Amino acid sequence: MTEGRELAAVLDGGLDHRLVGEVVDAATDAPAGDEVHNAVKRVIEIAEQDPAATREALWALRGDTGALEGLENGLPLAQPKATLALGGAIQLASAELASAQPDLRARMPELIRWLEGDW
Repeated sequence: MTEGRELAAVLDGGLDHRLVGEVVDAATDAPAGDEVHNAVKRVIEIAEQDPAATREALWALRGDTGALEGLENGLPLAQPKATLALGGAIQLASAELASAQPDLRARMPELIRWLEGDW
């Protein structure tokens, strides 16, 4: 990311693990049953600050096995469904962020369905 950006989702070509931690914390601090909702809400808040940087971060996330495994383990799903769910959500978010007028907030119900395994 360029200097001066408020959000640095990707640092030196790798994912900013501080942001991954924020998403995990949002889920951890949520009331029971709202973990996925709160995590998705935090991702959307990050994305609204800089959609292009968030899309770049999602791209970097695809290559970060440790971060992916941590996120998959946080889903209320068994393997390999958690892997498929996270991949589907990442693909959906990446496609939306690539649009001319990205609106992840409008896609939130679909993202939650993916991540809760309701498909």
